[in-house]
Amino acid sequence: MTAVVVLGMYRSGTSALTRALGLLGSSLGPEAALGKFWESRATRGPSRKILAAYGGGWDSPPVLPAGWVDAPAVRALRPEAKSALASFGTGPAFTWKDPRTCITLPFWLDLLDEPPIIVFSHRHPVEVAASQAKRQDVGIAHSLALWERYNADALTQAQGLRTVCIEYPRLLAAPVPTMRALVDTLAGWGVELPGAPETTDMELSASRRHHHTEDAGFDHPLATDSQRDLFDLMREIDGPHDALQLPRPVSAPAPISLELLDLARRAYRAEVDARETKAELERRSESGRRLLRAGYDLAKVRVRDLTHRSGNRPR
Repeated sequence: MTAVVVLGMYRSGTSALTRALGLLGSSLGPEAALGKFWESRATRGPSRKILAAYGGGWDSPPVLPAGWVDAPAVRALRPEAKSALASFGTGPAFTWKDPRTCITLPFWLDLLDEPPIIVFSHRHPVEVAASQAKRQDVGIAHSLALWERYNADALTQAQGLRTVCIEYPRLLAAPVPTMRALVDTLAGWGVELPGAPETTDMELSASRRHHHTEDAGFDHPLATDSQRDLFDLMREIDGPHDALQLPRPVSAPAPISLELLDLARRAYRAEVDARETKAELERRSESGRRLLRAGYDLAKVRVRDLTHRSGNRPR
């Protein structure tokens, strides 16, 4: 069974694509294990733990060091990840999406029986930022830095793999021809989905796109040169690739973007430390209460014992 992995930044149409592929016959795993946005909780767990092991979260992704896949903390997650992959059952293909996989894809490549097919969903960064500001309370500059990190990692790590790049607005504007092209491409790669886009309600419509930009380019005043270059690169590679090869290397992010993500990681670690400190204080407080109760109970036992020995009885 071939893995069709949906990659892309948050708020970039990965949920819509995953749902459509599921309705066309790709396994999304046990229904009880699916989250609100069609994410498999089983596959989400290892990627979340990898980021946490290196001091970051989804909105504060860490810089993973060389050889991180073989680090003991990461290798310890392999049984959980293998179990997650086994939960998808049998069928022509199985699909999962979790934007964190843009960063952790090398970990999963080691566990799959065959190279996956990548479906990369991308969206104008200004629309992503507007959606994140409303849904996740993320500032524009922070969102643009995240957009760059997730998409740059996804494209860099998908090189050499069978890949289809789809622009989210085009998917919603023309869902049937866009999904027909995707289904035909998958069939050409040996993955036959039983559903037909022409007769399947794929739950794709323009009404799902709540944020629009009329900017054909990417001229936001907070955008960096590397982000603009990535935006142009993503448009150049739209469509299917038998083995994705980027026409030029992804530009290194600007220092300001790196600093923003570093500040986000510091905030993440401070929040984690605060939670752990609170839990430790509660644990100690509960231990103190147990000791007081034990001391009180012991005192009562001693009083009863003394009373019994003296022959007196409490009135």
